[in-house]
Amino acid sequence: MNASAPAKDRAFSALAYVMPLASVLQAGSYYFLPFLAQQAPPVYALLRLILLPLSPLLAIENSILGLGVFILLFAFVVRNPEISRFIRFNVLQAIMVSFVISILVFCVATLGISGLFIGETLLNVLCLGGFAIVGYAVAQSVLGRYAEIPTISEAINMQLP
Repeated sequence: MNASAPAKDRAFSALAYVMPLASVLQAGSYYFLPFLAQQAPPVYALLRLILLPLSPLLAIENSILGLGVFILLFAFVVRNPEISRFIRFNVLQAIMVSFVISILVFCVATLGISGLFIGETLLNVLCLGGFAIVGYAVAQSVLGRYAEIPTISEAINMQLP
């Protein structure tokens, strides 16, 4: 939508997508990442190299502190009209994507189908789709554009003034 977002806004917006990245890595930890480590070690090594600087943030997000981060971001960033709409939009979208992926991973685990072929397939689709969404959203944020993810972006536009 707009390519005139300041560099600071772009950086903070891209950083918000660490939350869904943590959820994606949780979904991929069952089958996709071990498969990638075994079948494509150079790709796996590159992925680990990219994720290494984010490991402290990913560790926080995967613990109970993740709930606190969610509440703080929602209360003090999304609901703060003094922060630019670009940052608020991307933070809320990152929260929604993370929530959807986490709920779907929880459902697969709760139903007890994670060991079955259908469960493996669902978790791999969540992992690959999540990587695609996070990559797209981070790229759009860095470029200063709104990442338009169908349904989720529409819901967020209705929530933000």
